[in-house]
Amino acid sequence: MLIQPANIIQYIFVFQALFGVFLIWNNLRYRGLVYLLILAAISMIFNLLEETAGSRDIYLVTPIFLLAKGPYFYLFVFYLVYPERHSNRNYLWHSLPMFLALPFTQWPQTIIGLGSISQLLYAVISFQLIYKYHRATFSNRSDADSLQLDWVIKILASFLALGLFDLIRLNLQPYISMTLNHGGQLFENAAFLLLFCTLVYKALQNPRLFDGLAEFEQSEQQLQDEPPEDISHLQVIYDTLEHMIKAESLHHKARLSLNDLVEKTGINQRDISQAINQVAKISFCDYINRLRIDDIKYYLDENSQSKVNLLELAFDKGFNSKSSFNSAFKRELSMTPSQYIKQIQNAMGHE
Repeated sequence: MLIQPANIIQYIFVFQALFGVFLIWNNLRYRGLVYLLILAAISMIFNLLEETAGSRDIYLVTPIFLLAKGPYFYLFVFYLVYPERHSNRNYLWHSLPMFLALPFTQWPQTIIGLGSISQLLYAVISFQLIYKYHRATFSNRSDADSLQLDWVIKILASFLALGLFDLIRLNLQPYISMTLNHGGQLFENAAFLLLFCTLVYKALQNPRLFDGLAEFEQSEQQLQDEPPEDISHLQVIYDTLEHMIKAESLHHKARLSLNDLVEKTGINQRDISQAINQVAKISFCDYINRLRIDDIKYYLDENSQSKVNLLELAFDKGFNSKSSFNSAFKRELSMTPSQYIKQIQNAMGHE
């Protein structure tokens, strides 16, 4: 059978996926990605066999892999946010629908439809898990902005969009030309190659991630099982905490965590978290950033006539990136730092 351009991309994809497995195998936090890459490589190999070696005339296999894409991406996310819960047995259970569908591939449209539903359901679960992870980071870290999994969300959304495109293409095959069909397949394969390359690159880059999601969930469960704290008691804790933070400039420490305050103040983690949440009505991260912005605002007010290096000032007050500083400043004051400086200077000019 004639090899199409899409098949060349498939060969490259298999090599890239297996090479990616080799590169990141020892990174246990990305072991879920390793299994996702192996699944993708096996799926692409069967695709090649069916398109170039005629194996589809013997038995059609590739539709069953649609039932595994969603579960394996979810498990990649699961092991990313729960580094302490590595267990290969989970993959066996999530792979079961794929193997159960193997005897029924003579009805490919049915398998494809079920696979599409499966991908959508697992995507929803993955989004919920990432949302919970983000809540945990904001409740425990002052540098939560740098620990977010927005890149995973974008890639997952891209996978869903490609899955929808593939579903439309497969259902339109009887009505479109062979050239258009091959062009659509080429686009899909190239896009999948790019997405998986991005995932491998991120794993090799090894971005900083939060490790305390399981502990956060346990703490939340305990709060739900216990009667609510007296708000006056929490107010006392909050006032004591804020006085100590400001007196010792604890909020100027980059990457300050809730555990750091526990060690410094002797107040237990649950009481600190509840005091900030119930009294300030914001997360730990937003609370610390608010204190930092207050200090920066005070400095700018007192030095309105001087030239200020905003980034240096932000780092000095505890921020670890320009983007997190700008986001926090705009969230608190509804304007950018530059706009605030201009406003101060205009006000001074009218006096």
